[in-house]
Amino acid sequence: MSFFQKFFLYYEFNGSYTSYSDQLGSGAFIDYRHYLWMVLIPLLAVIGYQFFKKHPKAGNITVMVLAVLLFTFRLGHQTARAILGVETPWTQAFPFHMCTVLTFILPLTIIFKWKKIETPVYVLAMMGGIITALMGDYFSSQFMNMYTLEGMSAHTLLILLPIYQISLGRFKLEIKNSLSVIIGVLILMGWATLANEVFYVGLDPNYMYLRHNGLPGDLGGEYYFLIYTAIFFLFFGLIFGIPESYRKFNRKPEVKIKQSMQIS
Repeated sequence: MSFFQKFFLYYEFNGSYTSYSDQLGSGAFIDYRHYLWMVLIPLLAVIGYQFFKKHPKAGNITVMVLAVLLFTFRLGHQTARAILGVETPWTQAFPFHMCTVLTFILPLTIIFKWKKIETPVYVLAMMGGIITALMGDYFSSQFMNMYTLEGMSAHTLLILLPIYQISLGRFKLEIKNSLSVIIGVLILMGWATLANEVFYVGLDPNYMYLRHNGLPGDLGGEYYFLIYTAIFFLFFGLIFGIPESYRKFNRKPEVKIKQSMQIS
């Protein structure tokens, strides 16, 4: 089998279509590529944040290009899955998983400047991207085909694009807007539940891992949803808490200077 066939094509396997996998990868937290990916993402975040803060013109162009590419490649991939019969029925190519939905909504929010939904979209995109990177589901095969790389790239951009938007001064994480994130995740859960319990109930789907435990090692057992909730609020607190604490810390010297000036 040629490199081209392995990299680009889907194959029929046990009555369904799948992309090439040699099943020789070491898996999450064992495969060195998983660690490289987890290191690369924060490295790109820090370097990009600092660079685009100093060079906003380059940042604006980069963010727009990446947003267009993210939308285009994801649309092309999902369309191909529908046409080739990878998704059965083909309507399952529509986005129902949180990250899949956000790979469409995030670039559209950036391109069309949908300010009213920026906070839930950006925060949930970062959450989904980070959790996926930590889970490391892409390393069961030594050979990485185009669809594996597209998935990794898409989840990486879910993290990086909001951070780059912050560096450009286009977006600010503020706790006062945090309620919209909870509303957003509830909407996504409702959408996934429709797919799980109404649209494809006979197929036993597991969108957003709501019907069955999606945690490694069946962590939490039948109480897995409590673990989901704890993970959500952990990331919720970190994503809003870190920038709020940073701003508060950096305001202190300014306040003290003003107070000393008033006294003198």
